[in-house]
Amino acid sequence: MKDSEFRIIRKAIIIGLLLMLLYIIFPFIDVLAYSVAFSYMVLPLYNILNRKFNRTVSAGLAIVIFILPIMIISIYTLVTLIDIAYSFNPENLGKYLNFIFNNLHKTPLYKFIDEQTIIKYINDFLKYLIGVISNKIIDIGYLLIKVIMVIFITFYFLRDGIKIKNLILSFIPKEYRVKMEIYLEYLHESYKNLFISCITISLIITILSYIGYKIINVPYSELFAAITGIFALLPILGGWMVYISIAVYYFLNQDYIKAIFLFIYGELFLSIAPDFIIRPYIVKKEVDIHPVLVVVAFLIAPLSLGISGFAIGPLVVGALNAFYLAKYRDKKI
Repeated sequence: MKDSEFRIIRKAIIIGLLLMLLYIIFPFIDVLAYSVAFSYMVLPLYNILNRKFNRTVSAGLAIVIFILPIMIISIYTLVTLIDIAYSFNPENLGKYLNFIFNNLHKTPLYKFIDEQTIIKYINDFLKYLIGVISNKIIDIGYLLIKVIMVIFITFYFLRDGIKIKNLILSFIPKEYRVKMEIYLEYLHESYKNLFISCITISLIITILSYIGYKIINVPYSELFAAITGIFALLPILGGWMVYISIAVYYFLNQDYIKAIFLFIYGELFLSIAPDFIIRPYIVKKEVDIHPVLVVVAFLIAPLSLGISGFAIGPLVVGALNAFYLAKYRDKKI
């Protein structure tokens, strides 16, 4: 067998094995995506711990410190939702609907509204929601397996991240290695901006909004704070939609002090401070992500791919953004 023939066979075998590996892990692509996402979220904490501990201990401690607050908030929010579900009285829904219809009766919109149709749609929606929740409960075991896998893979991504980069570069021909190094650097910065800056700002806004809601005793403050933080990820929506809505609610109920406080607090600590103080400190301007790409990553991708889109979307957007930066903005390429 000639040397050239052997090389062709070897490459064919390697490509076949890689395709088989891709086929095996494809159903768990969301696990890998979330592992990458969490690795970047935990990275600042890992870098701090790595100054005093080795990579293994630093990765383990960083994951534990990162997961504990998430678990506490998740359990607390779940308990709150269960409490809301148990405290829900169907008679109250009828009272609320009667109140709404009585007020709508005074407006020109009333003649376009069919009460029975609206009630039917609400009942159908509640039945659908109960069915969805029941199906999701069945998938809890499978979800727990995925969560364990994410934690396990995140640990090794943190500990062996530099080895992964060197492994990738080892497969690149020498004439393209410099270009690949530049691309990987931009890819790293793009992911940092998407995952670290956006998520960090979202978490900060969640905490600040929770404090503000608690000051004026907003019901279910933790739930509204979580929603505010999620909305803060999106430049079009923004956390202002939540605190402004709550302020309008208090204003309509003639509780003007709470309404004014929440409006001022929200503008100062949930809008101005994150955009003009926190974000510039975290984000590097030379690799900033365009707001449209942020919308694609954190809104359109989850709508298209489901919950896995929250991780897959930023990975795809970050890779394309890094390619653009490396190809068209870096003079070295």
